[in-house]
Amino acid sequence: MSDFTETLETTRVFTSQEISKLMEDNGKPAETLMHVVELISRQFKTDVCSAYLLEPDRANLVLAATIGLRHSCIGTLRMGLNEGLAGLVAEQVRPVAVDQVGKHARFKYFSEAGEDAFQSFLGVPLIDRGVLQGVLVVQTKEARIFHEDEIRTLVNAAAQLAPVVSEARTLDRFIAPAQERLWSLARNLWWSWDHDSPSVFLDLNPTRWKILNHNPIALLSEMALPAIERRAAELVLHSRINYAYRRQREYLLADRTWGATYAGVLRAHPVVYFSAEFGLHESFPIYSGGLGVLAGDHIKSASDLDVPLIGVGLFYGQGYFRQRLDGTGWQEEEYLQTDTSRLPMEPAIGTDGEPIAVQIETRNGVIRARVWRVKVGRCDLLLLDSNLEGNAPEDRELTSRLYGGDARVRIRQELLLGVGGIRAVKSMNIAPGVLHLNEGHSVFALLEAIRIRMQEEGRDFEETVPRVAREVVFTTHTPSSGGTRPLRRQSRRRAPRPVAGWRRLVS
Repeated sequence: MSDFTETLETTRVFTSQEISKLMEDNGKPAETLMHVVELISRQFKTDVCSAYLLEPDRANLVLAATIGLRHSCIGTLRMGLNEGLAGLVAEQVRPVAVDQVGKHARFKYFSEAGEDAFQSFLGVPLIDRGVLQGVLVVQTKEARIFHEDEIRTLVNAAAQLAPVVSEARTLDRFIAPAQERLWSLARNLWWSWDHDSPSVFLDLNPTRWKILNHNPIALLSEMALPAIERRAAELVLHSRINYAYRRQREYLLADRTWGATYAGVLRAHPVVYFSAEFGLHESFPIYSGGLGVLAGDHIKSASDLDVPLIGVGLFYGQGYFRQRLDGTGWQEEEYLQTDTSRLPMEPAIGTDGEPIAVQIETRNGVIRARVWRVKVGRCDLLLLDSNLEGNAPEDRELTSRLYGGDARVRIRQELLLGVGGIRAVKSMNIAPGVLHLNEGHSVFALLEAIRIRMQEEGRDFEETVPRVAREVVFTTHTPSSGGTRPLRRQSRRRAPRPVAGWRRLVS
């Protein structure tokens, strides 16, 4: 064992007294963060220790505190998540260790920081309550291979200090309060059904707001801080921004709710609501029509009532097609690629502190999927995305389009939604009290729930089925064959239509 870990415990690196001392700096974010890096640098005996905070756009890191780099760079050294090794840590939400940084493809040299003297790099994500807050980095002048026990020790240190860093991050002044509050509004889809919040984004830039399909993340990503401040000053928006932000915080933190009074039993075992599509807002194109709008309204209503509910769906990279008529009156379809960096979602984090990845075994290989988390008021929506390296090309396309492909594609989509959805929830240590299936697309969730219950309780299939059945709710959007499908002129290419959930398993 190296000197690095001989004097450190691998479970708790810092004492409660040390953590308490940091908490005493509450309200002084700059001092708090400097004390954090000083404490780690002293304990770990490295030449550099730096804390990078995730900015409100969640696309950039800013150097917030450092021991070993030039202090003049604090608050000014910024990098995107696609830049540098610290950006790689935030992008992958996992530790990155490099013994000679100059040989790594993602190394980016910041001359103004004085990084030229340092060879080795170890960075770990700072995660508080499942949300990435920033990156903790240590560096040494000599090339050094970081061993697993050393990495684990820094991960444990980061876990202890993450709440302190999170508090400092909410109070920091590396960004303007108006921008911070606008990003807080934009990252939670609560704004989309709030009466006043959309008008705040509209007034920032009415033309771009319309062109960007009313997407606040895209709008704020385009506007530099000076432009936001100038526009807010011109239209006296600061009071409206503060008012919207305060109401959002009051909504999210309220404890006297209908759910608190009548749905307390679901706190420990929430409803898990499966749907193939969720119509949350036009800027989030993972729905096609009525079924999705119904599902979106359902999760919004659960949020308003404070009913513990977690939505589970698929993230469609190209969504549902946009349709238009050509000069002769025939329908034409167009699929557009969605930029994930312009949507209010982030990787879902499991109980091990790592981004969740699920896999489903089939006769033709394994389907893997990452899991995105979307905040919908008080509720979470988990979206599975199979566009991952390691998947077969056809499986990477599984979640490209809503209601696209042949029967084999549709069945594999439904396997991913049902089986993958149950496994994603389990990875977050969530034990559902109710499985609510919105239509039959997620019916494989029942088979996976039965399999898990049989395994955990040691019962056979016949015994387990009625036990799971008591916890299942099924709703259908259109119970009659005619339904509410509108009459329309026949397209040259018939639009894709939903496939029933129960079919033979096509591998």
